[in-house]
Amino acid sequence: MEVKKKFSASNTPVFFSKEMIITKRSLNENQLKFTYQKQMISDLDCKHKEWSKSIDSKF
Repeated sequence: MEVKKKFSASNTPVFFSKEMIITKRSLNENQLKFTYQKQMISDLDCKHKEWSKSIDSKF
């Protein structure tokens, strides 16, 4: 019982599921990876638009 009180008294959120447990650190790392990938896709999209403009202007 004492252990439960210590966990419930903390201000950190608890992430859980019936299937698996995800640590807060793992969740933060995955969020950073997702943000990075999203930025890279956005950059790639802009580059493709630039390339298509330069190709269209040549022909």
